Amino acid sequence: MLAGLAMMLALSQPVTLSIQPWTGADLQATTADAAKYRLLVSGRPDAIVHLKASQVAQGWLAAFCTHRFCAPQRVDLKLPHSGQASIQFELIRESEAAPKQSGATILADSGASVTVPAAFRQ
Repeated sequence: MLAGLAMMLALSQPVTLSIQPWTGADLQATTADAAKYRLLVSGRPDAIVHLKASQVAQGWLAAFCTHRFCAPQRVDLKLPHSGQASIQFELIRESEAAPKQSGATILADSGASVTVPAAFRQ
């Protein structure tokens, strides 16, 4: 009975997102001049979470980065057995004509979202 209840709770665990400033060394796949954030994703262990960035200013690019690659605008993230993952999120000003600031909203397919603070680039 308790094992069944524990399994039901694990399966119903909602996805949560949080954003923090990036600390530590840059990942190899990232852009040097990007504004960098740590995106924390929690949810059901081994679940695949579909993430996308919205409300990014024109002329800016949002990227989800791991040690191996950066995915522009969206990524499918498989949560580990712990149910928690941390990846780098970047905002990159791509054009001189682009506004000098942009924030973003990161949305999960479950409906969870987090607002990324505005980044400023010259």
